[in-house]
Amino acid sequence: MTAGAELVIAVGGDGTLNEVVNGITGEDGRPLAAAGALLTGRGRDAARTLGLPRDPQRAAERLVQGSETRRDLGLVRGGRGRRYFVTVAGAGFDAVVAARAATLPGRGTVPYLRAVAATLRAHRPWVVSLAVDGAPARSLSVTGVVIANGPCFGGGMRVAPGADASDGRLDVVVLGTLSRAALLLWLPTLYWGGHLRHPRVTRELARAVAVTSALPVPLQLDGEPWGASPFEVTVCPGALRLRG
Repeated sequence: MTAGAELVIAVGGDGTLNEVVNGITGEDGRPLAAAGALLTGRGRDAARTLGLPRDPQRAAERLVQGSETRRDLGLVRGGRGRRYFVTVAGAGFDAVVAARAATLPGRGTVPYLRAVAATLRAHRPWVVSLAVDGAPARSLSVTGVVIANGPCFGGGMRVAPGADASDGRLDVVVLGTLSRAALLLWLPTLYWGGHLRHPRVTRELARAVAVTSALPVPLQLDGEPWGASPFEVTVCPGALRLRG
């Protein structure tokens, strides 16, 4: 980042915003500059998380006319080091899907749904140890663990409805062991949060989460692949200075 910069604007997808955020946030969780975003990517889930217009022209108007607010960030520490995220950290099924979707053409949810179909064919659950806010770890068989700072991933799927990037907490959504048939049936309900009614799906609020496993579980941050378990996630309240 250029010394003395007051505002850095991300133009691109959620991954581009992630790069900017990691360039302007210190290791102590303090913002070194304000961030703005003109999101033009496929999913634009960061717009939903941060309350920004999804239309780039409207977003540009907000950059000029709007004020500055604070938003939380998530911080992951793992084998690849440390990295902040804006929307979600997802381990398991959705991380495999995100890696596949990134290689496919198209916009919106279409590449994501194509990647889901391909991932379903080879799906197997993972066994993980999950510790929340320092409580004793639980051994779980999971399809995925999503640690959400905002409500959406995958281009509008409401994995954590009501998640608030200003409340100083993260929403931990655990998708338990689901068969391929159950996944195919319940995945559409992610668009309105109906998956939370499934008896093998749980949700809780946390400030710190640790995930370990005997076999590596792939991880994605803001839709981009980023290593695998083991990893720890903490919330950084107010770490993002957001313009717009």
